Amino acid sequence: MIKELKAVCADVDGTLCLKGGQLYPMTHQAIEDLHAHGVLFGLGTGRAINQRVFTMKEFWGLSFMFDFIIGMNGGQLWTSDEPTVKNQYLLSRESMKEIIEQMRPMNLNAVIYEDEHMVATRMDIFQEESMKRNHTEVIVTDGDEARLYIRPNNNVLFRYDPEDEEKVLAHAKTLNCERYIGMRTAPGCLEFMDPRVNKGAGLRAYSEQSGIPVEAIMAFGDNDNDALMLKEAGWGVCLKDGSDYTKSMADAITDYNCDEDGVGRYLYDHCGMFLK
Repeated sequence: MIKELKAVCADVDGTLCLKGGQLYPMTHQAIEDLHAHGVLFGLGTGRAINQRVFTMKEFWGLSFMFDFIIGMNGGQLWTSDEPTVKNQYLLSRESMKEIIEQMRPMNLNAVIYEDEHMVATRMDIFQEESMKRNHTEVIVTDGDEARLYIRPNNNVLFRYDPEDEEKVLAHAKTLNCERYIGMRTAPGCLEFMDPRVNKGAGLRAYSEQSGIPVEAIMAFGDNDNDALMLKEAGWGVCLKDGSDYTKSMADAITDYNCDEDGVGRYLYDHCGMFLK
């Protein structure tokens, strides 16, 4: 167990809450209690750092603003001390174009985050659900792929029916390039990014900027894109219903699933010494 706790970093979807949902009661209270005792709290998310992410504080009813946010799976960093979002390791236009062209045989919907909105080659049920859940405007290009790579970006993602996951991931593995890497970040979502981008690197960047050693940071996650963040943290905790890969990188696994208030129960069961 971690000996000194100065910050908690948590993934959002499938960890703190279900997609688009509220924090569970014990999770909400544990975060409030730890913060009241001087433990900083931040997000480690695959989402872009935009106004929608900041408004989650009000949506969740937290009494304080996040102390830091690691966004786009580690490609972005925001802190309350230096509020300008820092981007690192953007994909070049050439790489984005190549990725989209090589994934074209799968007939998937290519999507990017851009400022406060998203850009997608078409509107489908998966994009509609994401738009409603996140209250995010979507610009549909009607098949114009070039609109997605008019400038460098953090990533390119593809949405698909989770039932097609095996064949989609198999095709993604045929893309052999040192300039980008594909990763399943949620059921039905494949993201390509610079291979140097991951939440573990984002956590290190936050540690260096804040002066808080990673050994004093606890991290929570559930999916493959959280694995390196859990490995990098002083104490990494995977949700009981998380992926096998993420569990293999964690120091501990919760006794309860996300929808059973897994994070909150773990914090109260194992971090009581930091609430005194």
